[in-house]
Amino acid sequence: MAGKSAYIESMTGFGRGEVVRDGYRAVFELSSVNSRFLEISLRLPRWLMGMESPLRALIDKRLSRGKIFGQLTWERVDFAPNQAPNDALVDWYVDTLQRIGARHKSLAPLGLGDLLRIPDLWGTQAETIDATVESVLTESLNAALDQLVAARRREGEALARDLRERVAIIESCVGQVKQLAAAVPAAIRDRLNARIQELLGQTGIEPQRIAQEVAFLADRADITEECVRLLVHTEHFVETLEAGEAAGRRLNFLLQEMNREANTIASKSVSAEISTLAVQLKEELERIREQVQNIE
Repeated sequence: MAGKSAYIESMTGFGRGEVVRDGYRAVFELSSVNSRFLEISLRLPRWLMGMESPLRALIDKRLSRGKIFGQLTWERVDFAPNQAPNDALVDWYVDTLQRIGARHKSLAPLGLGDLLRIPDLWGTQAETIDATVESVLTESLNAALDQLVAARRREGEALARDLRERVAIIESCVGQVKQLAAAVPAAIRDRLNARIQELLGQTGIEPQRIAQEVAFLADRADITEECVRLLVHTEHFVETLEAGEAAGRRLNFLLQEMNREANTIASKSVSAEISTLAVQLKEELERIREQVQNIE
């Protein structure tokens, strides 16, 4: 049986497995939604509760994350009787009602129609979990898991395509930011000179002092390291997508680092154009964050 997937998978999906064999019909339905961990909830007939642990183990082998809801429908199809009247309960009702009838002569006599309305009159005969039951049950669960994994993989492939496109947008924005950042020192110098002339008029300041101030301000506004680190994170992000497996947690960590660099770029910006690009970066990162939450 296949293990956990080597592909990017969504945590949302549905699967159904039906097996009719050896006088039994088993239908397992599985649905999954987002969750930080693997959470499994199964609804089984009471007499099959002893199989819950091995069924959970089967699911755990195939899935890493997600909230899994499973429901089993089980029935006999060989027409063998699996119900019988609860004789002790019938006897108790008959005796009790006859005593009441003896005291109240005006009551109508007890009939079979009255017995059929007795709650829990028909009890299911005891079922046993044998090798055949286990085989039919696990086969139906594995069939449902196959469908669920296939559905999660299809959505995962669509998510991966969308994420690659958004990462490409981010890399394009960073390229534009780097180009604009190259002109920041000259812009700072021009603004500083204009401000000095405005405040001091013809009184000059030594060029060396101006150069020092420009260097100080340019260093504070330098975003070269942030751009480099952000591009490194996008490269690792795409590599993680390509590697597949349960990548959701690592993608989320890389996304946090990318957000950190984008926030620093925005806070250091001294250019309206760079600020606009920083906003675009953060918008794309938020869209990616929403998508990553659904990856296993």
